[in-house]
Amino acid sequence: MAFGQLDRGGPSQPMSEINMTPLVDVMLVLLIIFIVTAPLLTHNVKINLPKAQATASSIQNPIKISLARNSEIYLDGKTITRHELEYALQQQVSRGEQPTVELRADGELAYQQVVRLMALIQNAGITKISFVTEPAKGEENPNQ
Repeated sequence: MAFGQLDRGGPSQPMSEINMTPLVDVMLVLLIIFIVTAPLLTHNVKINLPKAQATASSIQNPIKISLARNSEIYLDGKTITRHELEYALQQQVSRGEQPTVELRADGELAYQQVVRLMALIQNAGITKISFVTEPAKGEENPNQ
């Protein structure tokens, strides 16, 4: 019993057709992967920041800086200019200690004004800044 070609004609030729079935299968799998992952790549994150009660800070002798609605800056309750504040903060840092700043800003201020004050504090060499806030009325304390 001999196994051979049905066509016993001339010399054997290489197969000139490409089998498309595996190519189509791979392309369909890739298409499904892209369909599933594309929405994840373009998803915008919507942030609704929570309101929370924080425990009182236990910082010893913080520098208290306040920014009023009329953009006046207060250092420990006294009105001060930006240049005077920067000089005073640099003096604190030059003493060798790393002070902590408690920053109080009016809620009606533009974010840009608060950021400028934070940049001034950081440029003076202070890296520890804490924000002082008041809880909203009617807000429950989750720690109780």
